[in-house]
Amino acid sequence: MSTQIRARWGALALVAALGFGACSAAATQAPAAGASGGAGATAGGAAGAGSSAATTTDYSNVSPSTTIGKDDKAQVTGAGSTAIYPWLSAVAEIYQQQVAPGVAVNYQAIGSGGGIAQFQAKTVDFGASDIYLSDQQEQQIGVPVLNIPMIHWAAAMTYNLPGFTGEVRFSPDTIAGIYLGKITKWNDPALAADNSGVTLPDLPITVVHRSDGSGTTMNFTSFLADTSAAWKSQVGAGLSVNWPVGAGGKGSAGVTALVQQTPGAIGYVELSYALQNKLPVGLVKNAAGTFVKPTLASTTDAVAAAVANAPADLRFLVVNPPASHPNAYPIGASTWVLLYKDYPASKATEVKAMVDFLWWAIHNGQTYAAQVDYSAMAPDLVTKVEAALKSVTVGGQPVLP
Repeated sequence: MSTQIRARWGALALVAALGFGACSAAATQAPAAGASGGAGATAGGAAGAGSSAATTTDYSNVSPSTTIGKDDKAQVTGAGSTAIYPWLSAVAEIYQQQVAPGVAVNYQAIGSGGGIAQFQAKTVDFGASDIYLSDQQEQQIGVPVLNIPMIHWAAAMTYNLPGFTGEVRFSPDTIAGIYLGKITKWNDPALAADNSGVTLPDLPITVVHRSDGSGTTMNFTSFLADTSAAWKSQVGAGLSVNWPVGAGGKGSAGVTALVQQTPGAIGYVELSYALQNKLPVGLVKNAAGTFVKPTLASTTDAVAAAVANAPADLRFLVVNPPASHPNAYPIGASTWVLLYKDYPASKATEVKAMVDFLWWAIHNGQTYAAQVDYSAMAPDLVTKVEAALKSVTVGGQPVLP
């Protein structure tokens, strides 16, 4: 595992949590193009050159060649998910250094809701969201669009319990009870039942959630709606919901910072944010009745269950996998890149560079996923995503051969 990429992301995560406290993971160093303002981050830069990667899937025989973009020269713009930033920033830098020196990916990590809004307004080349577009959202855009899954990850339950060194277990009903405001102490009988033999502290629970429109929230609340009748009837699922209790943090970094700063806090964040900020993560009970810790292996198992029957439009969730997957972590998620199916001829240079980069990212780029605590794309999904990328056109003409 490359320590360079992991160390770089750890530093960015710390800056994001303490410095911006919101949707950015920080601006990277030259030679990448600078991000605009303090709320965004540019994917691309100096770190990661020459790094060796631990490969989990062999993509050496993919076709066409993954170096098809070597002569491209363009600045590609995107905005959205904070979840994808650790991986996207790393692979964009490596792509610029090893494949296409003339391509810079300027990505503003403003949250899925913001990314969808900019994509709908057609102010970026691509959006990124931790939930696919709904039928209604696609209709509002007014032109055919593509939802392209790029990477998978776990939404981890993280917490701040000073002096407690064990691992906390959470059943779905307990998580729902906490976020409904019905379970208010860490030594509540419901938590005690989940954690037999463990003494949890007599400490008030401070609930932390996202304050912005978030695909992480969509996946988290979808899991609760799927597993708790009370949550489904009282709150439901969405990019934003009417939270019964709690404090809001903007972006994954904002939630991470609030949990870090607040004894007794609990929050949901991408696994990478918790691990890189040295926050503990809880075990969550799945449909098989097993309490499972979020790991690369348990997330990959959840993804395998979800993509086995992935529809042609590539819109699927990775939450509450069936009991036939007893080792699967039950709050998995994916991040989608949002593309227009056809771009105007005036965008030909940017679109070719973007599609070439995305092709490389779904092949070679997947080998860097584990280095920032993400699960690589399920191999069964790669062929379907290849077909989707090959369907992108500029002025009606295919971009990829």
